[in-house]
Amino acid sequence: MRKVIRFCSILCALIFIAPTVTATLIASDLTITGNVEFDTLLSASATGNASQNADMSLVIGGATSNTSIANVTPTGANPLGGVLTDYGDGVGVSAIGSSTAGAISAIPDFIFDLGFSLSNSSATDSYQVFFELAFSNFVDAEGSDAFIDAEINLFNSLLAEMFFSDLTSDTVFGDQKNGTALATSGATLTDSGTFIFDITLAAGASDSFSAVLKMDGGAFDNSSLFNARTSAFISVIGADNLTGGPQPPSQVPEPSVFLLFIIAITLLQIKRRMIR
Repeated sequence: MRKVIRFCSILCALIFIAPTVTATLIASDLTITGNVEFDTLLSASATGNASQNADMSLVIGGATSNTSIANVTPTGANPLGGVLTDYGDGVGVSAIGSSTAGAISAIPDFIFDLGFSLSNSSATDSYQVFFELAFSNFVDAEGSDAFIDAEINLFNSLLAEMFFSDLTSDTVFGDQKNGTALATSGATLTDSGTFIFDITLAAGASDSFSAVLKMDGGAFDNSSLFNARTSAFISVIGADNLTGGPQPPSQVPEPSVFLLFIIAITLLQIKRRMIR
Protein backbone atom coordinates (compact mmCIF):
# COMPACT_ATOMS: atom_id res chain seq x y z
CA MET A 1 0.00 0.00 0.00
CA ARG A 2 2.88 2.36 0.80
CA LYS A 3 4.19 1.94 -2.79
CA VAL A 4 0.72 2.69 -4.21
CA ILE A 5 0.46 5.87 -2.13
CA ARG A 6 3.88 7.00 -3.38
CA PHE A 7 2.92 6.32 -6.99
CA CYS A 8 -0.35 8.25 -6.66
CA SER A 9 1.57 11.17 -5.12
CA ILE A 10 3.94 11.23 -8.08
CA LEU A 11 1.02 11.16 -10.53
CA CYS A 12 -0.60 14.12 -8.75
CA ALA A 13 2.69 16.02 -8.91
CA LEU A 14 2.90 15.38 -12.65
CA ILE A 15 -0.54 16.93 -13.12
CA PHE A 16 0.70 20.16 -11.55
CA ILE A 17 3.99 20.29 -13.50
CA ALA A 18 2.42 19.31 -16.83
CA PRO A 19 3.27 21.84 -19.54
CA THR A 20 0.86 23.70 -21.81
CA VAL A 21 1.10 22.70 -25.45
CA THR A 22 -0.32 24.27 -28.57
CA ALA A 23 -2.25 23.40 -31.71
CA THR A 24 -0.26 25.67 -34.04
CA LEU A 25 1.47 24.22 -37.10
CA ILE A 26 5.27 24.36 -37.13
CA ALA A 27 6.62 27.02 -39.52
CA SER A 28 6.97 25.67 -43.06
CA ASP A 29 10.67 26.64 -43.20
CA LEU A 30 11.45 24.33 -40.27
CA THR A 31 11.83 20.55 -40.38
CA ILE A 32 12.02 18.97 -36.92
CA THR A 33 12.38 15.22 -36.45
CA GLY A 34 12.05 13.45 -33.10
CA ASN A 35 13.00 9.87 -32.23
CA VAL A 36 12.97 7.67 -29.14
CA GLU A 37 14.72 4.28 -29.05
CA PHE A 38 15.16 1.46 -26.59
CA ASP A 39 18.89 0.64 -26.58
CA THR A 40 18.85 -3.10 -27.23
CA LEU A 41 22.66 -3.22 -27.51
CA LEU A 42 23.58 -1.72 -24.12
CA SER A 43 20.52 -2.74 -22.09
CA ALA A 44 20.54 -6.03 -20.19
CA SER A 45 17.88 -8.39 -18.85
CA ALA A 46 16.68 -8.08 -15.27
CA THR A 47 17.81 -10.89 -12.95
CA GLY A 48 16.34 -12.61 -9.91
CA ASN A 49 12.82 -11.37 -9.20
CA ALA A 50 13.50 -7.90 -10.63
CA SER A 51 11.36 -6.59 -13.48
CA GLN A 52 11.74 -3.76 -15.97
CA ASN A 53 9.22 -2.38 -18.43
CA ALA A 54 8.59 0.85 -20.28
CA ASP A 55 6.43 2.63 -22.80
CA MET A 56 7.77 4.96 -25.50
CA SER A 57 5.56 7.60 -27.08
CA LEU A 58 5.60 9.64 -30.29
CA VAL A 59 3.14 12.52 -30.78
CA ILE A 60 2.69 13.94 -34.29
CA GLY A 61 -0.18 16.31 -35.06
CA GLY A 62 -1.74 15.46 -31.70
CA ALA A 63 -1.92 11.72 -32.55
CA THR A 64 0.06 9.34 -30.34
CA SER A 65 1.93 6.17 -31.30
CA ASN A 66 3.33 3.84 -28.63
CA THR A 67 5.90 1.08 -28.27
CA SER A 68 6.08 -1.05 -25.12
CA ILE A 69 9.12 -2.83 -23.72
CA ALA A 70 8.87 -5.87 -21.47
CA ASN A 71 12.29 -6.70 -19.99
CA VAL A 72 14.37 -6.31 -23.19
CA THR A 73 11.69 -7.06 -25.81
CA PRO A 74 10.07 -4.14 -27.69
CA THR A 75 6.52 -4.49 -29.03
CA GLY A 76 6.06 -1.87 -31.73
CA ALA A 77 8.44 0.29 -33.73
CA ASN A 78 11.95 0.67 -32.30
CA PRO A 79 13.15 3.35 -32.88
CA LEU A 80 9.87 5.26 -32.82
CA GLY A 81 9.99 8.60 -34.61
CA GLY A 82 9.03 10.93 -37.41
CA VAL A 83 8.75 14.52 -38.64
CA LEU A 84 6.85 16.70 -36.15
CA THR A 85 4.09 18.87 -37.60
CA ASP A 86 2.55 20.83 -34.70
CA TYR A 87 3.89 22.77 -31.75
CA GLY A 88 3.36 20.43 -28.81
CA ASP A 89 4.52 17.34 -30.76
CA GLY A 90 7.39 15.34 -29.35
CA VAL A 91 8.71 12.04 -28.00
CA GLY A 92 8.90 10.52 -24.56
CA VAL A 93 9.53 7.44 -22.46
CA SER A 94 8.26 6.19 -19.10
CA ALA A 95 10.24 3.39 -17.46
CA ILE A 96 9.78 1.31 -14.31
CA GLY A 97 12.31 -0.97 -12.62
CA SER A 98 11.68 -2.83 -9.37
CA SER A 99 12.32 -5.90 -7.27
CA THR A 100 10.72 -7.57 -4.27
CA ALA A 101 12.32 -9.08 -1.19
CA GLY A 102 13.19 -12.75 -1.29
CA ALA A 103 15.96 -13.05 -3.88
CA ILE A 104 19.21 -11.48 -5.01
CA SER A 105 18.09 -9.37 -7.99
CA ALA A 106 19.38 -6.72 -10.34
CA ILE A 107 18.63 -4.40 -13.23
CA PRO A 108 22.09 -4.13 -14.83
CA ASP A 109 21.15 -1.43 -17.40
CA PHE A 110 17.82 -0.21 -18.82
CA ILE A 111 18.60 2.50 -21.38
CA PHE A 112 16.66 4.75 -23.78
CA ASP A 113 17.91 7.31 -26.31
CA LEU A 114 15.96 10.36 -27.48
CA GLY A 115 17.11 12.48 -30.40
CA PHE A 116 16.00 15.55 -32.34
CA SER A 117 17.27 16.97 -35.64
CA LEU A 118 16.37 20.44 -36.93
CA SER A 119 16.86 22.17 -40.27
CA ASN A 120 15.90 25.60 -41.62
CA SER A 121 15.18 25.65 -45.35
CA SER A 122 14.73 29.43 -45.56
CA ALA A 123 17.35 31.29 -47.59
CA THR A 124 16.82 34.51 -45.63
CA ASP A 125 15.17 33.96 -42.24
CA SER A 126 16.65 32.83 -38.92
CA TYR A 127 14.57 31.08 -36.27
CA GLN A 128 14.78 30.61 -32.52
CA VAL A 129 13.12 27.26 -31.75
CA PHE A 130 11.90 26.48 -28.23
CA PHE A 131 11.70 23.05 -26.61
CA GLU A 132 10.44 21.74 -23.29
CA LEU A 133 11.62 18.72 -21.31
CA ALA A 134 8.97 17.63 -18.79
CA PHE A 135 10.31 15.02 -16.40
CA SER A 136 9.63 13.00 -13.27
CA ASN A 137 12.17 10.87 -11.39
CA PHE A 138 11.61 8.57 -8.39
CA VAL A 139 13.88 6.04 -6.62
CA ASP A 140 13.67 4.02 -3.41
CA ALA A 141 15.91 1.26 -2.02
CA GLU A 142 15.12 -0.72 1.13
CA GLY A 143 16.80 -3.39 3.26
CA SER A 144 20.36 -3.97 4.35
CA ASP A 145 22.02 -4.01 0.91
CA ALA A 146 20.30 -2.45 -2.08
CA PHE A 147 20.60 0.50 -4.44
CA ILE A 148 18.79 2.02 -7.40
CA ASP A 149 19.94 4.82 -9.70
CA ALA A 150 17.76 6.62 -12.27
CA GLU A 151 18.80 9.52 -14.45
CA ILE A 152 17.86 11.74 -17.38
CA ASN A 153 20.60 13.57 -19.31
CA LEU A 154 20.14 16.17 -22.07
CA PHE A 155 22.99 17.01 -24.47
CA ASN A 156 23.53 19.52 -27.27
CA SER A 157 25.01 18.58 -30.64
CA LEU A 158 28.55 18.78 -29.18
CA LEU A 159 27.52 16.36 -26.38
CA ALA A 160 27.83 19.09 -23.76
CA GLU A 161 25.32 18.44 -20.98
CA MET A 162 22.50 21.00 -20.83
CA PHE A 163 20.41 19.37 -18.09
CA PHE A 164 20.36 16.33 -15.83
CA SER A 165 18.25 14.69 -13.14
CA ASP A 166 20.17 11.95 -11.30
CA LEU A 167 18.88 10.16 -8.20
CA THR A 168 20.55 7.34 -6.24
CA SER A 169 18.99 5.59 -3.27
CA ASP A 170 21.61 3.34 -1.64
CA THR A 171 21.21 1.59 1.71
CA VAL A 172 24.96 0.93 2.07
CA PHE A 173 26.92 3.81 0.54
CA GLY A 174 24.38 6.62 1.02
CA ASP A 175 22.04 8.59 -1.21
CA GLN A 176 22.76 11.23 -3.84
CA LYS A 177 20.55 13.77 -5.60
CA ASN A 178 21.83 15.54 -8.71
CA GLY A 179 25.47 15.08 -7.78
CA THR A 180 25.10 16.03 -4.11
CA ALA A 181 25.67 13.45 -1.38
CA LEU A 182 22.83 13.34 1.16
CA ALA A 183 22.84 12.48 4.85
CA THR A 184 20.40 9.62 4.26
CA SER A 185 20.76 5.99 3.16
CA GLY A 186 18.01 4.21 1.27
CA ALA A 187 15.61 7.16 1.32
CA THR A 188 12.76 7.77 -1.11
CA LEU A 189 13.95 10.49 -3.51
CA THR A 190 11.98 12.44 -6.12
CA ASP A 191 12.75 15.09 -8.73
CA SER A 192 10.28 16.55 -11.23
CA GLY A 193 9.60 19.67 -13.25
CA THR A 194 10.18 21.21 -16.66
CA PHE A 195 13.27 22.51 -18.42
CA ILE A 196 12.91 25.03 -21.27
CA PHE A 197 15.69 25.46 -23.81
CA ASP A 198 16.08 26.89 -27.30
CA ILE A 199 18.13 26.46 -30.45
CA THR A 200 18.82 29.25 -32.97
CA LEU A 201 18.97 28.27 -36.64
CA ALA A 202 20.42 30.69 -39.17
CA ALA A 203 19.09 30.62 -42.72
CA GLY A 204 19.95 27.25 -44.27
CA ALA A 205 21.37 25.88 -41.01
CA SER A 206 20.75 22.61 -39.16
CA ASP A 207 21.34 21.36 -35.61
CA SER A 208 20.53 18.50 -33.27
CA PHE A 209 20.36 17.44 -29.64
CA SER A 210 19.88 14.20 -27.71
CA ALA A 211 18.88 12.79 -24.35
CA VAL A 212 19.40 9.56 -22.42
CA LEU A 213 17.11 7.98 -19.82
CA LYS A 214 18.56 5.05 -17.90
CA MET A 215 18.35 3.13 -14.65
CA ASP A 216 20.25 0.38 -12.87
CA GLY A 217 19.96 -1.22 -9.46
CA GLY A 218 20.55 -4.26 -7.32
CA ALA A 219 19.34 -6.04 -4.19
CA PHE A 220 22.14 -8.18 -2.79
CA ASP A 221 20.40 -10.13 -0.04
CA ASN A 222 16.97 -11.67 0.47
CA SER A 223 15.73 -8.84 2.70
CA SER A 224 16.41 -6.01 0.24
CA LEU A 225 14.49 -4.46 -2.65
CA PHE A 226 14.45 -1.42 -4.96
CA ASN A 227 12.01 0.61 -7.03
CA ALA A 228 12.38 3.33 -9.69
CA ARG A 229 10.00 5.21 -11.99
CA THR A 230 11.41 7.69 -14.50
CA SER A 231 9.59 9.61 -17.24
CA ALA A 232 10.63 12.25 -19.77
CA PHE A 233 8.78 13.92 -22.63
CA ILE A 234 10.50 16.41 -24.97
CA SER A 235 8.33 18.60 -27.18
CA VAL A 236 8.78 21.55 -29.53
CA ILE A 237 6.68 24.37 -28.08
CA GLY A 238 7.29 27.36 -30.36
CA ALA A 239 9.53 29.27 -32.75
CA ASP A 240 10.30 32.94 -33.34
CA ASN A 241 11.30 34.33 -36.72
CA LEU A 242 14.31 36.49 -35.82
CA THR A 243 14.48 38.17 -39.24
CA GLY A 244 11.11 39.84 -38.94
CA GLY A 245 9.26 37.58 -41.36
CA PRO A 246 5.66 36.43 -40.89
CA GLN A 247 4.98 35.17 -37.38
CA PRO A 248 2.89 32.08 -36.63
CA PRO A 249 -0.68 32.61 -35.35
CA SER A 250 -1.30 32.96 -31.62
CA GLN A 251 -0.83 29.71 -29.77
CA VAL A 252 -3.98 28.10 -28.38
CA PRO A 253 -3.61 26.20 -25.07
CA GLU A 254 -4.66 22.55 -25.10
CA PRO A 255 -4.44 19.69 -22.58
CA SER A 256 -0.81 18.80 -21.96
CA VAL A 257 0.61 16.03 -24.16
CA PHE A 258 2.89 15.04 -21.28
CA LEU A 259 -0.08 14.75 -18.91
CA LEU A 260 -1.99 12.58 -21.41
CA PHE A 261 1.17 10.52 -21.95
CA ILE A 262 1.60 9.90 -18.21
CA ILE A 263 -2.07 9.02 -17.70
CA ALA A 264 -1.94 6.54 -20.59
CA ILE A 265 1.26 4.95 -19.29
CA THR A 266 -0.19 4.76 -15.77
CA LEU A 267 -3.28 2.93 -17.02
CA LEU A 268 -1.13 0.49 -19.00
CA GLN A 269 1.04 -0.25 -15.97
CA ILE A 270 -1.99 -0.72 -13.68
CA LYS A 271 -3.47 -3.11 -16.26
CA ARG A 272 -0.21 -5.09 -16.34
CA ARG A 273 -0.17 -5.42 -12.54
CA MET A 274 -3.82 -6.56 -12.52
CA ILE A 275 -3.06 -9.25 -15.11
CA ARG A 276 -0.13 -10.68 -13.10
